[in-house]
Amino acid sequence: MSSVPRTSTFGRILRSASFRLALIYAALFVVSACVLFATVFVTATAAMQSDMQAVLKTEAFQLAEIHRRFGLVGLAQQITRRMDFRTHGPIYYLLQAPNRQVVVGNLPGMPPVEGVIDFRRNHEIDEPDTDRSRLMGFGLMLPDGAFLLVAQDASRLLDMQSAIVRAFVWAGGLTLFLAVGGGLLLGRNFLRRIDTIGRTTRAIMEGDLSARIPARGTNDEIDQLVASLNAMLERIQALMEGLRQVTGDIAHDLRTPLGRLRQRLEDAREHATTTGEYAVATDAAITEADTLLETFSALLRIAQIEAGAQKSAFSELDLSELLRSVGEAYLPAAEDAQHTLDLKIDDGVSFTGDRQLLAQMVSNLIENALNHTPAGSTVLLALTRSSVGFEIEVSDNGPGIPAAERDRVFDRFYRLDRSRTTAGSGLGLALVKAIAALHGLAIRLSDAGPGLCVTISR
Repeated sequence: MSSVPRTSTFGRILRSASFRLALIYAALFVVSACVLFATVFVTATAAMQSDMQAVLKTEAFQLAEIHRRFGLVGLAQQITRRMDFRTHGPIYYLLQAPNRQVVVGNLPGMPPVEGVIDFRRNHEIDEPDTDRSRLMGFGLMLPDGAFLLVAQDASRLLDMQSAIVRAFVWAGGLTLFLAVGGGLLLGRNFLRRIDTIGRTTRAIMEGDLSARIPARGTNDEIDQLVASLNAMLERIQALMEGLRQVTGDIAHDLRTPLGRLRQRLEDAREHATTTGEYAVATDAAITEADTLLETFSALLRIAQIEAGAQKSAFSELDLSELLRSVGEAYLPAAEDAQHTLDLKIDDGVSFTGDRQLLAQMVSNLIENALNHTPAGSTVLLALTRSSVGFEIEVSDNGPGIPAAERDRVFDRFYRLDRSRTTAGSGLGLALVKAIAALHGLAIRLSDAGPGLCVTISR
């Protein structure tokens, strides 16, 4: 089998459902991450801005209290001490006299603005207006007309925002990378399993009905699908083998009655000279034809039952009453054949099924017991309740069936050597098996010691 080209395999992976599903989940994750990023970014920025404003406001009101107690000169001295203490600190000061002259500070003079203010560090110098030159300040007009401004570098806020952005960019990029890589891996594994199913189906189409799809043992969805497909293939193989067997059996077992029919017609044509002789030959031919028609009718009925076509006729029925009526109907026939037919049927057993088919199943078992046991034998028809349902038993004290042949008696046209001289087509037990399978009933043969016991249980 030729290998699939690499590019074609890669393209199949990209078009695979598992790869698309991985990308969809990745896209949903990225969208969720973007929403989370926006929420965190806005919340963290607002919290830091509020924290910086609170620090600046507290610092400004502390200095305003010093101005109230020690005047403008005392305030200037305090600001000078704080600037000396924080040589490279994050807080900037500006104190302007009522005439707008700068008294002290490390910021250039500006028009008084009360409250929170954002501005450039060197707003009078011609330099690029970058985010790193921005300050956040809090302005306060003092009672004597002086202006006090306390400011802080906004780079802390920018650094935090940059850190949040980097974290989410890395997380989003890593997520996409893992999603694409995981999607490729999942798609490759998925296609491998699909290709395995494809190879198995091609092998089956080429005639290897025994081919099965290997399972990985993970019990995932694909394994469950594989189990269902293998079960279907088992059923198809069994049906095909059954079809081949039926074809062979028909060709083998119907050849004899067709040969007899042809021989009798030839004898009638060559040797019959009177109307009576023609009538005898015609009656014999009609008998053979009726036998053939009954055989084909039984085959058709078995096929219909195995196809499940009869389930539409299922209904709730009294199984006890059904088996009792069937057994009583065979009492005269058993007496004529010098047999004893015993009935031991529990009352009140109900079941959902096809009444006609169930009656046919029990009738076939009784006829089989009556026809293949010697005179004086006893046949028992019993129905008993069990812990999980019920058991139907048809047993006799005749010669029984050898253990080696019990599994084969349910095959179409199969007959024991000692039964080939008796009437019948060898389809009775095959029909019993088909009816039991249709109703979900288990059937087994066992030794009645002496004789045969057929048990059908639910």
